[in-house]
Amino acid sequence: MSLYGTMRTGVSGMSAQANRLSTVGENIANASTTGYKKASVQFSSMILPTTNGAYNSGGVQTDVRYAISSQGTFSYTTSSTDLAINGRGFFVVEGADGTEYLTRAGSFVPQDDGTLQNAAGFTLMGYEYSSTADPTIVVNGFDGLTQINLSAATLTATPTRSGVLDVNLPATAAVGYTKATSLVAYDSQGSPRLLDYIYTKTADNTWELDVQFNGLSVLTPTFAPTSVIDIAGNLDMSAVVGSTVTGNYSLVDTDGVTRPFSVTYTRTATGWDLEFDHAGTVFATDYIDDSEFDGAGNYIDPLPEVIPPITVGTWSTGTINMFFSGLTSVAAPFSLTAAIDGTPAIAGSLIELTFDANGQLVSPSEIETEAVTIDGAVLNGLRLDISGSTQLASDFAVTSGRVDGNAASDVVGYEINDKGIVFLKYSNGDLQPKYRLAIADVQSPDNLNPVSGNVYSQSNSSGVIVMGYAGSSGYGSILSGALEDSNVDIAEELTAMIEAQRNYTANSKVFQTGSELMEVLVNLKR
Repeated sequence: MSLYGTMRTGVSGMSAQANRLSTVGENIANASTTGYKKASVQFSSMILPTTNGAYNSGGVQTDVRYAISSQGTFSYTTSSTDLAINGRGFFVVEGADGTEYLTRAGSFVPQDDGTLQNAAGFTLMGYEYSSTADPTIVVNGFDGLTQINLSAATLTATPTRSGVLDVNLPATAAVGYTKATSLVAYDSQGSPRLLDYIYTKTADNTWELDVQFNGLSVLTPTFAPTSVIDIAGNLDMSAVVGSTVTGNYSLVDTDGVTRPFSVTYTRTATGWDLEFDHAGTVFATDYIDDSEFDGAGNYIDPLPEVIPPITVGTWSTGTINMFFSGLTSVAAPFSLTAAIDGTPAIAGSLIELTFDANGQLVSPSEIETEAVTIDGAVLNGLRLDISGSTQLASDFAVTSGRVDGNAASDVVGYEINDKGIVFLKYSNGDLQPKYRLAIADVQSPDNLNPVSGNVYSQSNSSGVIVMGYAGSSGYGSILSGALEDSNVDIAEELTAMIEAQRNYTANSKVFQTGSELMEVLVNLKR
């Protein structure tokens, strides 16, 4: 009967307006909740079929939606761990049950264990960071995430490995003029160690440089490994097959060390077999055919035999070009010699600096020092860039001098930049990257499932969670020392409250009218 339908329609309307009032109440209650996204009720009609001219009134149904994609305003604070995202994306947090969620509520506070938790008790997640490369992320999952922990690193020391030292050497100085300067480097335990750089003029546009620690040179010795062996002398062509002769020589290996070796020549029916031997180990072989000599017995092939680098025990050779330009094969006694290049390393050898006519450094562009062990600690070998050094008509001056590494220092604070990189600040002023915040997003943020604590989880309608970094690939940037406000407009909510109240009253009147008409109908029997 249509009167019953009228009453049901009124009830449906009152129920829908009650839902609207509920969302209004929730929004007003969370108007000051950081990162809260307001809820709203969307109404849709319910139409019932009409039969035999009798109209069946329908009703209304509601669907609650959340304005998750609507960004709120920002409030700025004095805490560097208060975070907000300006743009798309969500922080990834972990609940007490170990489940990851998404949130825009960035009111994170350091805990006694070093982790960062927001007001609802969710822990901020990120990736361990390297200064040389971005951490590897799993785009469609939470694998690889770890809790951000500001106390994970305490006292630290970084040894020195490289640096820069540019100076101006006075062009008008007399030969023999000496000037020194110093740089502090840090050993493996963070102790400062003083290195002295001593410049001595040896000729026009030429200086010598020595680097000393406690008065002893620590320069990496200069050397040149053997690259050419030119064998000369005579191989007795009248020697019987199987007879041998050995020549003893030495070469410079790739570490600058002189290594003895021998070459054994064995007569064959058509030439000579050669074996190169070091301490009983044959490391190369060759063959010289009789046809490689002319009628006068002179070796006629001008091209070298190329011997690629060979490892012999604990040392290696460079590429060696073997020539036989002075070799003969006549019926005369053996007399074998060899011209072998290469300069062995000499400890404490000075470095020669050369400058052009304009006072610009020609060579070398960098120098290296040797590692030194000091009281159980190691002062690493230092690679120093000196390419900016000059020789001009001015006084000696250091134009640039710095090294990497740092002394032992403790964590005194932290900073988070707009890309979400968490830096630990040490007492010596150094900032070292430790973590990078994880930022997540979905195709339809408004369809995420709200969870108690102002966090969200993935739903069937939201799309898959995609991970990324702040400031890249469409993700928003991180604001440190800021919080995203609730996107609730109090004036709008109060207006909606009045509308819901009036509509609820009107629907109750529909129900009341239907009830009165039903009473009239029942009383017709009397």
